[in-house]
Amino acid sequence: MNIFPYETIASDEVFFGREEEITKINQFIENSNNLVIFSKRRLGKSSLISEVISKINEDKKNDTLCIYVDIYDITSAEDFATLLLQGLTSTYTQDIKTAIKKLTSLFKRTRVEPTFDPNTMKYGIKPVVTALKFEELLEDFFESIFTIAKEKKIVIAIDEFQQISTIKDKKIDALFRKYVQSKQSKNISYIFLGSKRHMLTSLFEYNAPMYELATPLELTPIKIDDIYTYVSKFLNIKKDMINYIYDLCDGETKLMQHIFFLLYLKFRDVEIDEEIVEEILEEILSYKTAMYRALLDTFTLNQKKSLKLILKYKNGLFSRDVLNEQNLSKNVMQSSINTLIDREILDKSDDVFFIPDRAFELWGKKIYI
Repeated sequence: MNIFPYETIASDEVFFGREEEITKINQFIENSNNLVIFSKRRLGKSSLISEVISKINEDKKNDTLCIYVDIYDITSAEDFATLLLQGLTSTYTQDIKTAIKKLTSLFKRTRVEPTFDPNTMKYGIKPVVTALKFEELLEDFFESIFTIAKEKKIVIAIDEFQQISTIKDKKIDALFRKYVQSKQSKNISYIFLGSKRHMLTSLFEYNAPMYELATPLELTPIKIDDIYTYVSKFLNIKKDMINYIYDLCDGETKLMQHIFFLLYLKFRDVEIDEEIVEEILEEILSYKTAMYRALLDTFTLNQKKSLKLILKYKNGLFSRDVLNEQNLSKNVMQSSINTLIDREILDKSDDVFFIPDRAFELWGKKIYI
């Protein structure tokens, strides 16, 4: 078992911290209220909601139905609706014949059929959505969960929810609001999660269709005390070194976990110091060099110049002195920033631009500054 997972969702055995967030989320679920959880990427939102759902499913006294879908890769409204239906069908883990009979009675248009995974040797169920329109698929999903909600609580967690804003041919948010607002949703808790804060919050801002449909919860980095309590079980490491790693990673869970993983692999029997941490970080950045260079090759010259300034300065990016360093105009700088934000290479919080991928930021500073 990987005790420091950094590329996958943390399982219950290796999940740590977040007690306050878990308590708060459970309170919303118990009262069938809605949440929108947002943060920078790589802070562990998916692992957090996975842990909440895992604990609910483990509690034999709690018959809440939990549906989780990740919609990051959707390219159409139909993709979104299909994933919701798949999320529902995947919760039926009892006898296949019984499950198919139940689902068939719930769906008006969608057919279901059994599947077999040769890797896990397990049977499953999938919805058959050929030739069905988005509106029909969404109606099938909601009418089904409304029926189930008459008998039990339901949690519907939608990860990377901001991706619906990339679908332009359908007003998904407006149609979704109709169902979420329905009286039939009174026993349902909707949890929307996302990493692109500006896109996610825009879906819930004033005058937007989803306005006031969910309470915002910003996820901050894991507490240093929680990190130390867990990591010190496996490494000979002092708290001041945990602080050092935390600051180095700017609180990014994924990069910290990667560092801890390699420390455990190579230095579990020695006391961890700054020199060892820097050696591990150098190794991680060297792994990523080819990928980051390939990324930079897609930048225009002005975007590379803008990136250099962003890496060097936290504030005052549009001051004359800063722009003159790279011979850029304000318009060119703004255009470059807008493109980098659209490509998710750059983001903005409280009027401060930042690079969501901390490893890329550290790598960039190494070659540019």
